[in-house]
Amino acid sequence: MKKHRPEKRGNMIIFPGALNTQIDKALRAADRHDFMEAVRHFDTAKELGALEPEAELIYAYSLYEVRQFEKALAICDTLLHEGFDEYEELMDLYVTLLVELRRFEEADALISTLIEERVLSPERKEKWLHLRELSGRLAANSETKEVPEPLEELNPELYSIPEFFEKPLVMQYQLLLAAFEGDCQKLEREWQEIVEHASVHPVIQTLALLLLIATDSQDIVRVRKFNWDQPWVPAALDEPFENERFQQLITKIEERLENEPTAYLLIRDTFQHHSYLQYPYVWNGFSDEDVVEGYTLYFEELLLGENKRSDHRVLRMIHKIDQLYALLEIQ
Repeated sequence: MKKHRPEKRGNMIIFPGALNTQIDKALRAADRHDFMEAVRHFDTAKELGALEPEAELIYAYSLYEVRQFEKALAICDTLLHEGFDEYEELMDLYVTLLVELRRFEEADALISTLIEERVLSPERKEKWLHLRELSGRLAANSETKEVPEPLEELNPELYSIPEFFEKPLVMQYQLLLAAFEGDCQKLEREWQEIVEHASVHPVIQTLALLLLIATDSQDIVRVRKFNWDQPWVPAALDEPFENERFQQLITKIEERLENEPTAYLLIRDTFQHHSYLQYPYVWNGFSDEDVVEGYTLYFEELLLGENKRSDHRVLRMIHKIDQLYALLEIQ
């Protein structure tokens, strides 16, 4: 049987399947509307190699959804100059991004050109005429102070206990993601009850805790994960990847793998993924050396396709975290 060997690209070794794995994870995340996760995997994929144009467009859409408009527009520019089969779909996003970036004159000129060239389907033409009208109104009012649109009201019944936990895990996950786009301030009690529920999945717990942070909650909440159990004040917490210990461990992993940049990229991505599930804990009770060694062993497992030391505490927890993500079907 022919073995797939790592590919050397500059000073970086690309392991077989690494790029496709990241793209697959990104596409699945985008499909379930988890655009932050999609962008994270697309970012890693871009560091490993080139994306197909179709994947690039989904990457741009994901960036648009997380409001990284400039980066999304740059991708659209590249696709436009290279030629892209789904022209109308690409231009749809392109014009929308111009409006979001308040580049109204460019948006208006582009729409006018496309309409004059008669390259649009009737459905697109009607939509873009509306966009041009909207762009014109926004341009006319650009000097006036904008009044933010009110946030969408969230239905408390969707998040109440025990009904919330009677829903499938994936639905729980999607409901909490959607809550970030609504008026989450009014459901502080629901978020706390979800965090403290005895049977909550750790990722669901993380999302509910982040919602408490978004509400600037000053009330103590008890977070039980794995063998960790302590009270926290959400408003005083760092974001998951801004924690000092997290940054310290990432740096040490990078130092350990300084001669294997591809391995570092993949482990960094996995480490972030795992840290999100552990949040607000960051390998509490484990030494830095044990954590770095555990992730190094984990990478060797992925590379060789065989289990390493089953007695390694960090490696055992890594496997447990992978199993928990598999339950949620969001890996």
